[in-house]
Amino acid sequence: MRKKRKTVWAFLDGKKLVDVVQAALDNNMMVDDLKAKLIAENPGHEVTFKVL
Repeated sequence: MRKKRKTVWAFLDGKKLVDVVQAALDNNMMVDDLKAKLIAENPGHEVTFKVL
């Protein structure tokens, strides 16, 4: 049996925005740094993160 891989998704106002883990790898960043950057770049919006 295969295990399905889980990843962290960012949601902007409840809509799926980006796969945080993959974006961090693409930009050579730490996941926590990318999360902070997403929150800082979207003032006035609700940014949430979920493991899917």
